[in-house]
Amino acid sequence: MKKAALLAALCGASLPCVFLGELYRYVFCRAGSPLLNPLLDKKGHAEDYYAHRDGDAARLRALPRERFELRSGRGARLRGFYYPGGGEGKRIAFLVHGYRSEHGETAGMYFDYYRSRGFDLFCCDHEAHGESEGRFIGFAAFEDGDCLRWIDFLRRRFGEDVQILLHGFSMGACTVLKMADRCPENVKAIVEDSGFRDAREQLRGQLGAFSPPLQLLHRLVAGVDLRRGDARPALAQARIPILFVHGREDPTVPFRNGPALYESYSGEKDCLFVDGAKHVECMHVAPEAYAEKLDGLIRKYFV
Repeated sequence: MKKAALLAALCGASLPCVFLGELYRYVFCRAGSPLLNPLLDKKGHAEDYYAHRDGDAARLRALPRERFELRSGRGARLRGFYYPGGGEGKRIAFLVHGYRSEHGETAGMYFDYYRSRGFDLFCCDHEAHGESEGRFIGFAAFEDGDCLRWIDFLRRRFGEDVQILLHGFSMGACTVLKMADRCPENVKAIVEDSGFRDAREQLRGQLGAFSPPLQLLHRLVAGVDLRRGDARPALAQARIPILFVHGREDPTVPFRNGPALYESYSGEKDCLFVDGAKHVECMHVAPEAYAEKLDGLIRKYFV
């Protein structure tokens, strides 16, 4: 049963304010909803995927790293993490996590690949995620500005000649696409994996008729305008090389987003659409094909 149908069944014909408040907490607040989390949080992957992801995340967290801090555009203290991997501070893969995830859970599966290609790894925890401060999730409405602050930090820390590959996942994929027209020359290419085109469209698909009042509530409570969670205006202006990746069996961010984003982009581009892959599962399902696409990007745009 889709989330929207289950929510409608719970509410009946009315939408009590108390329930709308709980739904808002479930979708947009760091702490979630004690009422709805047990009802709506379901595993979306097979156990072998979780074993792969969580094992690699634990291994990454045990590695030597540098921890950095900066303030978000909203005033929260953010944490960033730098893992040396052979790039000597000159070639850095900046991995950007998705909704209700955190840096290690996302980046662990990719560390061995990037280290073997002569890249260091940098990843951050978004506001209201992981070790960063904050109460409210932006759903890609403000996270792009914070990631641009991190890029400025990397340029100051490692020098103006640092080369950066931006690699975002799900909400993080929409985030890096929104940056595509504003990245400094240090960013040589972007990988978007399982991204949505527009936060409002994504929420409508998940929440149905509950989406408009929740969007309004988010604007009033947290000052977050989800009209800013649309990647398409930035893509219309960008010319940076982009690799578009999506699983054909994605139940979370529907597969149609991948081809639509790819076809609409007029800059240099490539794509990888993986049969049998669910949400952010492409590296798990097709690691050789994924590595081949990344290798082509690195050979062409990095020195």
